[in-house]
Amino acid sequence: MLRNKHSDIMNKKNVLALFLFLTVCKAPAYGQIIDLSVKKQKSIRFVYVDGGTCEMGDLWGAGFSDDELPVHLVKVDGFWISECEITNGLFAEFLNEVGNPIQDGSPWLDIEDPDCGIIFRRDMFIPKVGLENHPVVEVSWYGASAFARWMGGRLPTEAEWEYTAREEGRKLQFPTGATLTFDQANIDGQAGKDQWLKTGPVKSFTPNALGVYDLAGNVWEFCSDWYDDEYYAHSSYMNPAGPDSGFARVIRGGSWKYSRWNSRTTSRGMSRPDETRNDVGFRVVRDILKDPGE
Repeated sequence: MLRNKHSDIMNKKNVLALFLFLTVCKAPAYGQIIDLSVKKQKSIRFVYVDGGTCEMGDLWGAGFSDDELPVHLVKVDGFWISECEITNGLFAEFLNEVGNPIQDGSPWLDIEDPDCGIIFRRDMFIPKVGLENHPVVEVSWYGASAFARWMGGRLPTEAEWEYTAREEGRKLQFPTGATLTFDQANIDGQAGKDQWLKTGPVKSFTPNALGVYDLAGNVWEFCSDWYDDEYYAHSSYMNPAGPDSGFARVIRGGSWKYSRWNSRTTSRGMSRPDETRNDVGFRVVRDILKDPGE
């Protein structure tokens, strides 16, 4: 009997998908990196962050306000985090599949804003020329969350973000170590390797020891948590996820618009979930599954 060529191709794809799924589910090695296939042959790389404990908050007394205090002990489970911020290229692909709905009065992506790196032309969302690998901006928290779900993941909690920026809980004031320079991140101004007035391509600077890029500068990154300037006083110990409600979501990491002090590992910012800004983007987290059937 003649075999169906299309069936053979589909079977090979299914085997590959199963292989990737089982790779994520099994206990990974420290610092392991994998590729997870996305729609239409795109891929995004995830880095494994081993779970552990961390003294979360401003250990150096360098904060601008008391929202980084008190320092408190937290414990997080292991997780996978995207090695870099989500790009215009990937987000355009997402919009082409699901559309750009209005939520809470705002679109997931404000393509009308001139700072947006994506345009709508001939019934397609496409990145602006030269901005394909820049982080997506003018995206709302709703749009970021929807993309994360589309990827089979979620936005990182604030605790997970800080734990990653501090290389699994080390006492690092900046994601780059004891200091941060223009040779290490895209922050306010232009000098050294920082040649951009606004966003720069992801992975333009050296990653941290875990292999995660752009945790300092380029764009602020949405977290899943609601913002509360007093939350640290009553944060839970195990996998804290922020307060139950609020008016704004936490953003972390600083951006091209802010000084290096906003890119400290403990610096906290906020942005309304319906708000879109030219210096706020996001990255994605995937949980470690305990059982392949989950």
